[in-house]
Amino acid sequence: MSTRDDARLTAEERAALSSLEALAAADDPQLAARLRGPGQWSTALHRTWMRILSVRASAPAWLGTLWVAVPALVVGLALVVAGLSLGWAVGVLGALLATGGLVPVVREAGRRLRTGRPR
Repeated sequence: MSTRDDARLTAEERAALSSLEALAAADDPQLAARLRGPGQWSTALHRTWMRILSVRASAPAWLGTLWVAVPALVVGLALVVAGLSLGWAVGVLGALLATGGLVPVVREAGRRLRTGRPR
């Protein structure tokens, strides 16, 4: 309930309401957690995910060209191989970069195969 609604309740009604809320929370803790709403981490993760998706949606068109995709794929694969000795973080970065380069390459190959144009 909001504070506006609480202003209309008497002290006895507020006490009865709080005891009912306590009983409901003790009866079903998951329900009580849902009624409280999402936690701070859940909201932060959701906002971060939405920012990542919005950046991806607003990426410039030249990032999807083969002139950028093929070198990104090659560098990404090189980082994956280097990550075997340098650490997992380098390997993950290489995998992400290689995936980002592989998507436009596969899309262009599919387009060329559908149109029957070899070059």
